[in-house]
Amino acid sequence: MISSAAAYGFRTAAVRFWCGNGFAIRLQDSTAVLCGTVDADDREELREFLSCIRADTLLCREENACRLHFSFTNSSLEMELQGDIPAQEKDLCFASSNQTDHDLCLSDMYRLLAACALPDFSVPPFESFYLDMSHRIRHRAVLAAGAQKNHALCACAAADLSPKQALLFSGAALPAVRGSKMFSGVLSALTAKAEKQRTLLLCGKYLRKHYEQMGFSVCGRVVQTPLTNLVFGKKVSSGKS
Repeated sequence: MISSAAAYGFRTAAVRFWCGNGFAIRLQDSTAVLCGTVDADDREELREFLSCIRADTLLCREENACRLHFSFTNSSLEMELQGDIPAQEKDLCFASSNQTDHDLCLSDMYRLLAACALPDFSVPPFESFYLDMSHRIRHRAVLAAGAQKNHALCACAAADLSPKQALLFSGAALPAVRGSKMFSGVLSALTAKAEKQRTLLLCGKYLRKHYEQMGFSVCGRVVQTPLTNLVFGKKVSSGKS
């Protein structure tokens, strides 16, 4: 959320922000993100508010979804890096606002992400991905890096930056290089360049052991809640995915 605010500011319709009592909401591309802690006293008012901002989906911590009596369809583990990921000698490149032949190409990154898409790992349309990533990179709110093999991109990831932490996202590696430490080399380079106190990521439960081997540990759970059928005043039972 801080990364988006740093890149877009508070005077654009592309990204909107609201602050409440101990929590904040960001709305971008019909997805709302809720950070902080929701008190029981604010529950009904916040449910009504979310039904009015035309968001299709809400992302928040599991405990907030339960406090709001929201069901959720998907969940991700929130993991925090403990220590450092060992550096790897790989052919790495970073995205830059002044693109050169040696920089990571966002079009190549998008093609790699699309090639690695799964039912619970999808990519947005190319135009929205490219415009958002290039804008945030230009404003130094995001870092993106990739590893190449035979001059072709085979692993990539990005990091949202805030003053004290980095949130890793859009990570992918081609099946042919999985297990070769190409991907961990990309994450190592990102975390080293970010130089933040905390490094976090979200992943599916099937990737937990993979990231634990890199030094990450589970610190929470983030869930996805559909808002398209939300009706104010009706309680929706919380659920597990």
